[in-house]
Amino acid sequence: MANAKKDDPMLKMMAQMPKILELNPKSPLIEGLLERVLEMPAIDDDDEEATAEELDLRESASILIDTALIRSGFDVHDSNT
Repeated sequence: MANAKKDDPMLKMMAQMPKILELNPKSPLIEGLLERVLEMPAIDDDDEEATAEELDLRESASILIDTALIRSGFDVHDSNT
């Protein structure tokens, strides 16, 4: 969509449609993320400091979502980070 014109009616229609993120549960990436989540110890609500593994998992999920947004033609909040 980088080459699309701003007055393109198809682009306007797509921008107004509800957004759906579909994940393939059999994808090695998704299966790997699920395994890592299931292997993590239970999160204590009183624990204010995230472990390196939790931070890594959060970053992986964030990259996955941002990549899906970019490939769909949407902007990410802060593309430099």
